[in-house]
Amino acid sequence: MVIVIGGTLGSWFSTTAVARDADQKSHKSFITTSSEIASNLKLSIQREQDLIESTESFLLGNPDATQAQFTTWASDVHVLKRYPELVGLGVIKIVPASQLSAYAQQASLIQSAPFQVIPAGNRNFYCLSPIGLFRSKKIALPRDIDLCATSLRAEVLKSRDTGQSNVLPFTEFGLRTLGLETPLYKGSSVPTTVAARRSSFAELVGLILKPNVLLQSAREGHASSSVTFQYGNNNSNQIFRSGVADPNSQMATVHLADGWTLKTYDAVLTGGLLHDGDALGLFLAGILLSLLLGALILVLGTGRASSMMLVDERTDELLHQAMHDSLTGLPNRALIVDRIDQLLERNRRNGTYGAALYIDLDDFKNVNDTLGHEAGDRLLVAVAIRMKNTLRGADTIGRMGGDEFVVLIDGTDSSASPELVAERLLDVMRQPFTISGTDAPMVVTTSIGIALGDRASGVEFLRDADVALYQAKAAGKNQYMFFNQAMQSAINRRLTLEFDLRSALVGDQFFLLYQPIYNLEDLTIVGVEALLRWAHPIHGVIQPDEFIPILERTGQIREVGAWVLRQACGQMAAWQNRGHSISVSVNVSARQLDSDHIIDEIRDALGASGLIASALVVEVTETALMLDVGLSVKRLRAIKDLGVNVAIDDFGTGYCSLSYLRQFPVDCIKIDKSFTSAITTSPESQALVKTFIQLGKDLGLKTLAEGVETIGQMDMLRSSNVAEVQGFLFAHPLEPDVLEGQILEPMRLSSTRLPPKPM
Repeated sequence: MVIVIGGTLGSWFSTTAVARDADQKSHKSFITTSSEIASNLKLSIQREQDLIESTESFLLGNPDATQAQFTTWASDVHVLKRYPELVGLGVIKIVPASQLSAYAQQASLIQSAPFQVIPAGNRNFYCLSPIGLFRSKKIALPRDIDLCATSLRAEVLKSRDTGQSNVLPFTEFGLRTLGLETPLYKGSSVPTTVAARRSSFAELVGLILKPNVLLQSAREGHASSSVTFQYGNNNSNQIFRSGVADPNSQMATVHLADGWTLKTYDAVLTGGLLHDGDALGLFLAGILLSLLLGALILVLGTGRASSMMLVDERTDELLHQAMHDSLTGLPNRALIVDRIDQLLERNRRNGTYGAALYIDLDDFKNVNDTLGHEAGDRLLVAVAIRMKNTLRGADTIGRMGGDEFVVLIDGTDSSASPELVAERLLDVMRQPFTISGTDAPMVVTTSIGIALGDRASGVEFLRDADVALYQAKAAGKNQYMFFNQAMQSAINRRLTLEFDLRSALVGDQFFLLYQPIYNLEDLTIVGVEALLRWAHPIHGVIQPDEFIPILERTGQIREVGAWVLRQACGQMAAWQNRGHSISVSVNVSARQLDSDHIIDEIRDALGASGLIASALVVEVTETALMLDVGLSVKRLRAIKDLGVNVAIDDFGTGYCSLSYLRQFPVDCIKIDKSFTSAITTSPESQALVKTFIQLGKDLGLKTLAEGVETIGQMDMLRSSNVAEVQGFLFAHPLEPDVLEGQILEPMRLSSTRLPPKPM
């Protein structure tokens, strides 16, 4: 009786503490939600800088652009479609009084209408908007209005003098919304002093935004919460709202930059033991446990029976530990395989088909490498909880080890298909995770392989789901795929090639082809690109898109890449000794660029061959450069210090903004063949290619177009002032002796026969 009474009182106190803890966790969860919404809002506003940089690039290439040119550019790059929150985009210039007449004359010629500043009067300077873009014609900014004669004067001058972007409420011209203004200066950087900023000020790019669109986007995934976005102090009337707040809601406040405050509201949970189902259940369980413990002590006096009970309990505990994952508490591989066997047997009896979903976190290794294994473990626990809460009670989820999970769907339950379950998992996993010990919310995605139907064993079922998972990752990750027999054939071939690649280099099975690069102005050959091929002893010549990803994954690309550098430099040195003054381009992979060894390999290849450094061009893909911008800049500078030229390959397929491109010490950008092939049929591709070419001109970089296959493409590239080209229209990749005999030697002989130029 003492044990039962004491246990009941202890359960009361402990479960009351649990209920209080649940209330505290609920409040912490609300604070986390508030931080996530604030972070999403910051990201949405920061995203507007991409539009600012794109506009800056246009203005650099078109300093005297007309409204028609600006409208055409905005249509080509789909400004209004890509930025649904955008109300208007305008360029503001500060025109001194001495230049007003010239400005008015130019504006009248462009607009075919007389220009008259509003309001009239003599002032030291005027703030005018020559070009702009608005979603609705009803709110277009009149070109004659002097903005510095309005309440915007102080903000325009403040932005010019500080050199910083400002997010401000915008209440002019009948609008009550949100504005973002960014000053642009002559040159590539912001001057360091106020006087220098005033003298080199070029123009101001202003955006007018819809706060409700930004706030609705920030609340995605938090539909029960509502927010207010307020400028200034509590007495300010500059407030924007999204969602409806309950009068009794709890509130969290986050102070953002530029004087803005974000307040988040959500329902208040009523605490207490009787209102907390988990705590109440724990209390009742405590009472029951006290009763059982009292009964156990009574039974212990009977001898053998009590001993057998303890043995059974210990056996169950050990069995649970053996069949469950120690980190997440989910069923482990052994238990999952057993449950798959039961699933298959049950579905055979019922004439139905179950499914297994093999789930893997994309790029989870980066979390362990950058944040540490403790943060990785906390993320795995959070992932397990989120998946479990997403699934139905009838579904089974287990952890296979590492970052791999398996979900089993019983075919006897037709309420949910594997596709719907996979889509739900993909959607919920895209939401950011807040992990203790990390500075910002963490975003991870998943790839899912699905096996459906019957198999001889659970092991085969898992194997097929794993094969489908591999294909989902190979197709770009963050998606799901169903298993089919063709996948197994592809896997078998990949495994065979992976095994054979181990001896390909020592077996002298690799060889290089060279594709000529031409000067587009006079179609003279100026260089060649070295391209790797594999002469498999059984399957014949294998193309690089099939074996290079395997080399990348296994790390063999470093050894093979060093061999390519030595071979290409040696061949080019031999050609130059025979009088062929051209350069050779060699591709360097992301795995090679992630180590300082690449510097030594280039230096050794040049030294062993005797090739002059300026005759070597190192090509790095845009995607590889963006993996770690800081390290990429450091290693490219070291390569440039050797005297070697650097080119960005496949330009336009990655995410390299203007600000990043300025940092990279490169000499050439190679426009990807996907844009070249569509240049004659796609207006969007034409606009993008022209933008790439203009970027190259503005930054002093040479442009080269890859994949030219038709005369129409060549003519359009020539009219766009592309410097160099390569593609099947001019020459396929050739063996060294064929290239020299058919192209290099005839070109050298023809150049020696030309008559001397007159003095």
